[in-house]
Amino acid sequence: MPIDVDTDERLADIARATVDVASERGTRAVTLRAVADRLGRSTAYITNFVPSRAHLMANALDHARTQWNASRSEHLGELVGVERLAALTRWMCSSSPEENVLRSLWIEVIADVRGANQRAYEVVRRVTDATYEKFLAGAEHVEVDGASVDLETAAHIADILYLYCRGYEVKAVEDPASWTDARVQASLEVLLRILVFDGDREATA
Repeated sequence: MPIDVDTDERLADIARATVDVASERGTRAVTLRAVADRLGRSTAYITNFVPSRAHLMANALDHARTQWNASRSEHLGELVGVERLAALTRWMCSSSPEENVLRSLWIEVIADVRGANQRAYEVVRRVTDATYEKFLAGAEHVEVDGASVDLETAAHIADILYLYCRGYEVKAVEDPASWTDARVQASLEVLLRILVFDGDREATA
């Protein structure tokens, strides 16, 4: 009799094993063989579900979305408008050892954007593009003199905050000892005050 295979469960197992290998040995150690060994399986077993090294990393990031979505929802709670936008930005600019491992995987995937792993790259793009849309939605609630900013200005505000967070994520991997949460959050508060909370935004309009 054929055995039913829960593909989602297998992909989740592979994602956890990928993060474990990267946490213990670094992202360069993430290979089909290393993940297979971690699971006590053959490489052929892994490639039944994930065809390449890049897809290993993209799969780990894809499965991290559930964790990210739950953490973000808990952090934002019932906040609305600019308070929600500010809380989203602060949440994006925080670290944990596992977060930095996932960021390292993300950097490796996007570094190969012109390589043979376009499908893996598109998985990552779906994750990051969805995050940007949340910044844009929040920025549309920013007000100047009691009136909401126009859509072009809202897009500029979303761009700046989103790029700040993405730049932070790279530095958190490159030099985590220097770019601590405290240092980043301090500069972020200055940026939020200028872009989101101050009434005078002629420079951004």
